[in-house]
Amino acid sequence: MQPGNTPVAASKLRLLTLDQLDHRTAAAKRCRDLIGAIELDLGGSDRLSTSERQIIQRAAITGAVLEDIETRWLAGDPIDPALYATLGNAQRRLLETIGLRRRARDVTPSVDEYVARLNGGAAT
Repeated sequence: MQPGNTPVAASKLRLLTLDQLDHRTAAAKRCRDLIGAIELDLGGSDRLSTSERQIIQRAAITGAVLEDIETRWLAGDPIDPALYATLGNAQRRLLETIGLRRRARDVTPSVDEYVARLNGGAAT
C-alpha cells in the first residue's frame, strides 16, 4: 500500500461540495450562471425542492461540459461524439424531469413594497 492509501487516510476522506470550490474559475462561473438561469425558469430557487435543486445542479454541470465540448469542436479540435451524445441525452432527461417550460412567478409587490415605492423608496 502506498502512503496516503492507508485505512486511516481513507477514513479521513471528506466529501466536497460545490460551495467549497474556488468560484473564480470559468467553469464554476458558468455552472453557477446555468444553475441560476434554470432556477429562474422554474420560478426561483425559493420555489424548488431540494431534489429539484440537485437535478438542476447536475443538468447545469452537464450543460457546462457540453458547452466545453462544443467549443472545442467548433475550434477544430477532435471530440468524442459518443460522449457528446451521451451527455446531451443525460441533460435532456434531467431537464425533462424538472420540466422544460418556464413557470410563472408571482411578481406582485406586497402592500409594504407598494407603499415604499409610492414614497420614493422610503419604508413606512
